[in-house]
Amino acid sequence: MKKIISMLALSLFAATAAFAAEGKVLLVADGQAMLEMGSDMKLKKGASVKLNGKTGKITAVEGTKLTIKSSNAGDVKVGDTVKVDKVASMQGC
Repeated sequence: MKKIISMLALSLFAATAAFAAEGKVLLVADGQAMLEMGSDMKLKKGASVKLNGKTGKITAVEGTKLTIKSSNAGDVKVGDTVKVDKVASMQGC
């Protein structure tokens, strides 16, 4: 029984594991960074993310471009490649 519960917990963790991708900075203004992401991006407006390790929120999504409001958005420069991680939500806890 313990083995089944462990396998279930691991598969649940794998299903909710954080999305991570890289994007290229197109524009930085007013504490927000606009990024060009890959076509396989599955992020939506309002999602909580981490921009190079600091928390932020997606404020706009247009095709493969997204805008993230983050405390460290001013630290990135146009042309930089940055890491975007989706923050796993703990719904129901």
